[in-house]
Amino acid sequence: MPASDVLNPTTTWQSDIEDSMTPNYGFTRKRANTKLLKKAVGGTPWTRETQNTGHVFNLSWIARSWACVQRLKWYYEQYEDGFFTIVDWDGGGRQYVGRFTTEVVPVETGNGMWDVQNVTFEEIPQQAMLEYPSDWTHDAIAFYPTNDFGDQKLAVNGAWSQTARTAVAGSQGTARNPLTTGEAYTTYDDAGTSGDWATYEYRGYGFRLYMLQGPEFGQCQVLVDGVAVATLDLYAEVERGPQIVLTQQSMALDIHRVQVLALGTENGSSSGTGLSWYALEVMR
Repeated sequence: MPASDVLNPTTTWQSDIEDSMTPNYGFTRKRANTKLLKKAVGGTPWTRETQNTGHVFNLSWIARSWACVQRLKWYYEQYEDGFFTIVDWDGGGRQYVGRFTTEVVPVETGNGMWDVQNVTFEEIPQQAMLEYPSDWTHDAIAFYPTNDFGDQKLAVNGAWSQTARTAVAGSQGTARNPLTTGEAYTTYDDAGTSGDWATYEYRGYGFRLYMLQGPEFGQCQVLVDGVAVATLDLYAEVERGPQIVLTQQSMALDIHRVQVLALGTENGSSSGTGLSWYALEVMR
């Protein structure tokens, strides 16, 4: 696949070009805001996700060899109608799939050295990656059923209701917002009636789904973008509070939908078929 073509697979000197393909220090890293924000004269603002745009880098290669410049020009022209992978070695080695969207213009600065400045690399959504982002602590954000203004963001079908709870030992909060014993939080709950569902739409890569586990919980199916990916049994002998019940990491940048569908079933040890949604942690 084209994403297997990596512009800068290493930070070390490459003898074939007598240089390195890694850009110079100090380049900008921008993650576009794709939310439409509206604010009435009175009241709180509201937002809606409208695009699946990804990261944009502004890169420069200063005092480089002609062979390095030739390779940059080749990547620009070869992938004008395609995409390749670039590695942000200074940013933890994270990979991005995209292409140059501005022309590579070399300027000779003397003694066989060339400058290529202000080349824009734009990430392209929906493309498979060699390595998907996985730093949940620093790159992921958590979405809850309601936002800080109290607006419901979790789409539901059926008799879902909001419940105030207190964390028990073993509760798992999100990477940046861990729960501690006794801490208050809220969930969206359903009796587990067959066919009831809850759906969250987001922009990003992979996700981690948090739901409650305990003696009274049943079974559900999880669909991602309309495709069934897992059947979960949320029963546990003791109340465990929110747990990571499903991780889907190998997902390309896009607008995705995660749906939990109640099956109305439980295993032989459970006292009920209920479901309880806590959070969706999304890789950005």
